[in-house]
Amino acid sequence: MSAEHADTVDLAGEWTVRGWRQNDWLLGLTPERAKVSTADIGPIRAPVPGSVRGALVRAGIAPGPYRGTDSRASEWIENRHWTFERAIPAESLKDLLAGPDDRIVLEADMFDGEGVVLIGETVVGEFADAFVRQRFDITDSLDRDGDLLTIVFTRVPDALGQNGWTSRIRDWKPRFSFGWDWTPRTVQIGIADGIRLRVGPDWRLDEAVVNAAVNGTGDGTVAVDLRRCTLTAGATFEVSVIDVSGTVVASESAATGDRHTLSVPRPRLWQVRPTAEQALYTVRVDVFAEGRTQTTTRQVGFRTLEWRRNPGAAADAEPWLCAVNGREIFLAGVNWVPLRADHADVSDTEVRARVLTYCDLGFNLIRVWGGARAERAAFYDECDRLGMLVWQDLPLSSSGLDNEPPSDASIMDEFRRIAADYVTTLGHHPALALWCGGNELTRVTAPAVPGSPLTIEHPTLRAAGDVCADLAPGTRYTATTPSGPRFEASASEFGQGLHHDVHGPWEFGGDENEWDAYWAADDALFRSEVGVAGASGADLLDAFGLLPHGVDDAQLRAVWTHSSGWWLAGFDARDSDVPVEQWLHASAQRQARMLSCAFEHALRRFPTTGGFMLWMGHDTFPCAVSLAVIDFWGRPKPAALAIGGLLDQFGAALSSAPH
Repeated sequence: MSAEHADTVDLAGEWTVRGWRQNDWLLGLTPERAKVSTADIGPIRAPVPGSVRGALVRAGIAPGPYRGTDSRASEWIENRHWTFERAIPAESLKDLLAGPDDRIVLEADMFDGEGVVLIGETVVGEFADAFVRQRFDITDSLDRDGDLLTIVFTRVPDALGQNGWTSRIRDWKPRFSFGWDWTPRTVQIGIADGIRLRVGPDWRLDEAVVNAAVNGTGDGTVAVDLRRCTLTAGATFEVSVIDVSGTVVASESAATGDRHTLSVPRPRLWQVRPTAEQALYTVRVDVFAEGRTQTTTRQVGFRTLEWRRNPGAAADAEPWLCAVNGREIFLAGVNWVPLRADHADVSDTEVRARVLTYCDLGFNLIRVWGGARAERAAFYDECDRLGMLVWQDLPLSSSGLDNEPPSDASIMDEFRRIAADYVTTLGHHPALALWCGGNELTRVTAPAVPGSPLTIEHPTLRAAGDVCADLAPGTRYTATTPSGPRFEASASEFGQGLHHDVHGPWEFGGDENEWDAYWAADDALFRSEVGVAGASGADLLDAFGLLPHGVDDAQLRAVWTHSSGWWLAGFDARDSDVPVEQWLHASAQRQARMLSCAFEHALRRFPTTGGFMLWMGHDTFPCAVSLAVIDFWGRPKPAALAIGGLLDQFGAALSSAPH
């Protein structure tokens, strides 16, 4: 929970969307407007938050993208400019202005795309980074231009898909929707999260950074960092800590300074997967100036979290054994990607339900992968409540052709800004266990060669790490995952101390006895990505047009390749006499056997190994075959159920006594 208490007007709800041939909307602001008085598409009603495609599907203008290869039929959306419009209550907003210096500010949590903001016909700002919150002061524009707010989405960047060049990244937009090995190209455009108007003094309390910790005596501390805030001269503030019953358990007032620390006597400790009600607190910051008050709140939990050295690890190895409140725990995790490519159309209820699914299966760690977005607030709130730890990547990822991000001054500055926004909005969550600079970032090498993982010495990754260290002291930051020194673990190098945090394997051509032998000899300190391909159920495939009747294997494979092309080797090797439905069942069962085999070996090695994370958790698209263990409908595949059984079987053996 992160909230700003001021006079606000929530702009979520029904908007109007129009689609324009490129720049027609702009010509409509000139004396030539009569030539483009009517948009190419629309107007249509659309919910906000929401995506353009979602609005078009509801209006019957575009097909849903999830059946067969139908997503191709909506790729044209990227070749239009799109306007989201709604009236804003200009006069009533002005009535809220209480002082001569009060402002009306448009705040947006995520504009997924690049474009401009208009009040009437006045451009009040531009946006081009989906990963940071946007703010636009519209006070003076309302005086001139009336009450029509328009968000215009213009350019969709190129070369962000999986098989591109990380070294050429210049655009900050979720990459996965441009096409990955588990989803076809389904690029989202839209207002992807909360949007509101804030009326009042221009105090930037939303930039307050709050951290909670436990000291050596068992007392809690709350650190409030106001350096990123804009506060009026002479302001004072009060910090209060409030428990779930609404009781203020600690409070202190002070003259405003950059930082303030409050002591909380013996708080209840936040727990990983608690057996009773979770211990959560609210930190409230009130700022007083010129007879006015502004308030912001953050949800926090008090706990210790350490990363300890694994027993027997090489002397130069990073620590990969996690201890929470003094208890060493095995990190059983999944890698999280958005539930849909058009994630703006996913509800908070759906996100919370998916987190609960993983919790019910016995997992205790979710990694939010760097090729997508930071999740919405409901995800982190639910992880806090359920005691699910979060590994948070910053939004950088490998590519098929090279994996090293650029390090020029403009890229470094923007990545610092993104890191600061991530820490400010997410860092207070007790679930947050680890910051990571990005996914699979390595030194530039030949195509298809993973290379050596980058380190904190890379300028861009160091820049983000410095921000995390400054704003979230005490929370670990790792430059990338895997962190090396090897990218993958080779059986020929077991026993040499070269496998710390590693990725893979994701496919295996040998028999299951060889697979078992590999894991029996494993020496990795942490496995942050491991996958095995497994098919979805025949009923799901039939529902989404992936089991068309009367087609041969080649035709069926062509349909499946649309979303599953990397993972069809097992289907290609199948005996043509084996019915497709029978092969689907066998594929899912093989995934269950092989992943549970690998997971069990890791469980038995704890604490020599600190954890094991599946790549990946759930399908974003109805894939015939994928590495996911939760299908597109949110149902656990046999692999998820088998691993859940293992976690239940090992139970208490997965943690040590606190010390």
